[in-house]
Amino acid sequence: MSILYPRLLDQAARDLHYRYTTLSVEDLREHHAFRHPSAVFAATGGHRVPIDVLDDLRRRVVKIAEEHGYPSGGRRRDHSEFDREIAALLHERCGLVAAEAAVRPIWAFMALVVLPDVSYWRYPEPPADRVLATDITRHVWGRLWWRAHLLVLPEEFGDRYRLLDTFGEADFDQIYARRTLLGGSRKLVRAVAETWPTVDRGGFQSRVVLRDLLQRLLRLGAVVEFDVLDDLELRDQIRAEARMSVLELRRRDDEGAAT
Repeated sequence: MSILYPRLLDQAARDLHYRYTTLSVEDLREHHAFRHPSAVFAATGGHRVPIDVLDDLRRRVVKIAEEHGYPSGGRRRDHSEFDREIAALLHERCGLVAAEAAVRPIWAFMALVVLPDVSYWRYPEPPADRVLATDITRHVWGRLWWRAHLLVLPEEFGDRYRLLDTFGEADFDQIYARRTLLGGSRKLVRAVAETWPTVDRGGFQSRVVLRDLLQRLLRLGAVVEFDVLDDLELRDQIRAEARMSVLELRRRDDEGAAT
């Protein structure tokens, strides 16, 4: 049974975000909490998360943040490593199922009530969707849980979260933005991540090849059931489509040079 997390109502979330944009990270340390008068729970479907679980989760997140520069600015590389570690932590410790993790106000509660200081450290002066969860694909915490959920390997693997190292945020966003059609198959997403380091990109930018590959897989998904392929067949299919992507990109370049 899923653990149910508080859901911060939209107006309260907007009010907190408006207030917090005027405060420093150090000030926001004093504003974290584990309850809020405008937070509600789903009526059924699981057990309400205990306060001590939220407290433990916050302590773990803050500890990882401190290892990567919190409360000072930190480096871009620090933030990337922080994201990978937090993705695994959230997925492993939160006890969420996908249906609950798709609820936007849960992530608003995490960002603005439990972890306001770390949220605004990770994204100083953030656009609203980074903390309000109007778009989970951009939310400071929600996007990381989903990244881990789509890439986590089965129990028999020793390092279940090793595929988190395959893609940077911008590249993985391309996969997650197509989640309705592509992200619905975790097997396919994992296979793309496992195969990607061995793909010959023909000298083209990684993101350009990945975008074309994903478009091809989306079209192929209309006639191929990826989940029924065995792992070897699926990886071979992905490599074949990647080769077609590189050939197509080279053809476009050649046509452009000829005009």
